[in-house]
Amino acid sequence: MDFSQAMPAVLSLALIAGGVALLFQTVRESRRVLASRMELVLIETAQPVPEEHNVLGDALLRITSGHLNDADLAEITRLTRRIGVDKKFAPMAFAAARLISAGLTAALVLLLMQMSGRTGPAAVLAAVLLAPVSVAGGWFLPLLIIRHRMRRRAAEVSQGLPEALELLVVCVEAGLALEDGLDRVTLELRRTQPILAEELEATSADLKILPDRNAAFRKLAERVGSPSVRSVVTTLSQTLRYGTPLAGALRVAAAELRNDALISLEERANRLPSLLTVPMMVFILPTIFLVLAGPVVIRLLDVLRP
Repeated sequence: MDFSQAMPAVLSLALIAGGVALLFQTVRESRRVLASRMELVLIETAQPVPEEHNVLGDALLRITSGHLNDADLAEITRLTRRIGVDKKFAPMAFAAARLISAGLTAALVLLLMQMSGRTGPAAVLAAVLLAPVSVAGGWFLPLLIIRHRMRRRAAEVSQGLPEALELLVVCVEAGLALEDGLDRVTLELRRTQPILAEELEATSADLKILPDRNAAFRKLAERVGSPSVRSVVTTLSQTLRYGTPLAGALRVAAAELRNDALISLEERANRLPSLLTVPMMVFILPTIFLVLAGPVVIRLLDVLRP
């Protein structure tokens, strides 16, 4: 067979192989995207208790993590996943962190007391009193860190929310649906507002998978826990329920958030005079008195010197 006659068959086989490979790649990518969306909205279900379980570990989890709410557990899961800990082990990792923190704090306090060189009944009494206090401080330190990170995360989300709503207005007015608009806004905010982009990505996945949009918005408000986010969620829920124009509602919500941010800045600026009173009295007024009254005092000392 001549090479020119075999060329069409070779090209046909190559095209078929390329088409099959492209089809497999498309199916694989679709499964990967679906798995990532399911991971964002996966709700932990109660697992059956095995016949052999760690009684000490279960008691430890109840003691260290039983009083935490859903927002605390979500933040703990986020932090532990950043260091490579699976989310099902997040409460156990938090319990271990609390125990280690309490032990290290107590050991540090006792070491400092030993390095001070004090002995006697007074030193023993101080150690007995400071040891429980240091243990309690170390016990609550990881929880305080978690709460601080939650407040900072909520503040960052609230700070970038007006810009996100304005971008979403542009997307909606251009003809995109709410889910597609959130995907586009998430892509644009991934570098400038990564925390807000992460929350919007989770919300977009919720909207595409959950049967009720209001449930997706409620999950966003519960994750962030910010009044501004709750206000936007309420506005979006009412807009979708009553069929009002979405772009207009988003524009009004963005304007209200910017007005709230401006009012907050004005309040902080009005508090500055009262906050500067004590530093001015401690650092500035003594210097002024020294400059003004210093030469007079020196002159009086020279005159009154015998």
